[in-house]
Amino acid sequence: MAVVIDATLGGANSNSYVTLAEADTFFEARLYIDVWDDSTDDSKNRALVMATRRIEQETYYGDRETSTQALKFPRINIGYLDGILLDGGIPELLKEAQCELALYMLSTDMSKPSVDTSAIQEARVGSIAVKYAVDKNDNTSQSFDTLPPFVESLLSELSQTVSSGGVTYVGR
Repeated sequence: MAVVIDATLGGANSNSYVTLAEADTFFEARLYIDVWDDSTDDSKNRALVMATRRIEQETYYGDRETSTQALKFPRINIGYLDGILLDGGIPELLKEAQCELALYMLSTDMSKPSVDTSAIQEARVGSIAVKYAVDKNDNTSQSFDTLPPFVESLLSELSQTVSSGGVTYVGR
């Protein structure tokens, strides 16, 4: 069944911050988007919804605008960024982060976890054996516990859980 994007601002059933048309427009001005261009609309919609789900795992400054909205944005009591009040809407940084993460998800093999070579669980010198905390032959789904650095940098201005950014808070 095809995925349908609902990007209604503050909607009770919203599953994305951007529409497919907005994402396509965003990618018109970006290099290296072959995977986006070569994907079906359904795959793009799925990537946008998955990106939204991952972005929703962060803790953001401010409060939800209403208790009935499905997504964490729009928010109130966020503050200013570069002199612009971020309250009551979807910040462009968030939309860009969603698009970039959707593209990343389309171009990443999520069927195998990435191996973190810094996560060595065991190392032997005799017979030289190294064992990683994550087995590279493991077929479990890759989790996106850690955001790609370029997405993290976009969200850092809005999120309390991503490295702190430059938001100036109202009344603080």
